[in-house]
Amino acid sequence: MVSLRDVSKKVGLSTATVSRALNGFDDVHPKTRARVEEAARELGYVANRAAKLLVSGKSNIICLIADLELVRQTRDAGGPDFLELISRLSCELAERGFDLVFSVKSPNETAVAKYQDMIKRGIVDAFIVGAPMQDDPRITFLKEVDFPFVVHGLPPVGTDLPFVSVDNAQIVRDPLLALLDLGHKHIAFVQGPPDTTHAVQRHDTYREVLNEVGLAADEHMIIMDGDNPSKLKAQLLGLFSGRLGPKPTAIMCGSVALAQDCANILVELGLKVPDDVSLVANDDGGNPVRLDPSIPELCRTYFDWSDTSGPLAEVAINVSQKGMKPGPDQCRNLACEMIFGKSIGRPSPGLGGEA
Repeated sequence: MVSLRDVSKKVGLSTATVSRALNGFDDVHPKTRARVEEAARELGYVANRAAKLLVSGKSNIICLIADLELVRQTRDAGGPDFLELISRLSCELAERGFDLVFSVKSPNETAVAKYQDMIKRGIVDAFIVGAPMQDDPRITFLKEVDFPFVVHGLPPVGTDLPFVSVDNAQIVRDPLLALLDLGHKHIAFVQGPPDTTHAVQRHDTYREVLNEVGLAADEHMIIMDGDNPSKLKAQLLGLFSGRLGPKPTAIMCGSVALAQDCANILVELGLKVPDDVSLVANDDGGNPVRLDPSIPELCRTYFDWSDTSGPLAEVAINVSQKGMKPGPDQCRNLACEMIFGKSIGRPSPGLGGEA
């Protein structure tokens, strides 16, 4: 088995220098580090993880703890493929010399307890906190104990933390401006759980964009619990009855799954897309959702959530090595693509649009 001493002999440097070069210490010249790494590869040297931990205090292990029930709900709603994300993230970390520890929180276990247990074991350099909430006990705990972590998604409003997310402001701004350009003034806004950080920012952006163009938000058209099918149906029936105020001529949905639910309700009401109501959604690259055959190609913002794996690996390693210092290296807001399908058009005069 090739040892550190063998690498030392090949490059003519002390074992201490070779060790520091392979462990990424800043006091080793880049050319020296490159020479040592090349020699290690040629000899087939593999670092002993236990010895490395003793020397550097680092394990090169990033931990992601998932809630089993949340993973199931995301799958059932046609959300991102969690296994695809985990697999790609593991590969991205491995390419950088790190390992991913994936752990699942059981239904009888609190989120904080799971994090406490992993920290006590002393084998984790940093955490990835996924599916963040506005009042998230995991984030509160990790901040209190000053343990490195990166948020996979948006940090809670009012916090300055490392994160990797798709640009949620763009997800709302681009399609909303497109609808406004077509002449829509009464645009319903449908999101999932209101306590998620992305729902909060999207809601704020919706109001900001309308304010920028001199329009006030129709309060009765803001639906923040659209993930509840029975509530969503009741609210949309109320909107299109006209008893709550102007009827919407367009609906913005936070996900393709929500667009599916809205489309089914529109069909029941005898309304056509886009002749009567325009429909747009955000597509996060999850499992394909089949819309009613009468619904044309969906206009949507698109970003495959599994594409966050590379940036997420980079930021997680950064915080594990340098601590949490929010900045360009630790805050990634990734742009999405606007796909102009055929589910939007000019507002219908019969539903309060311009004649």
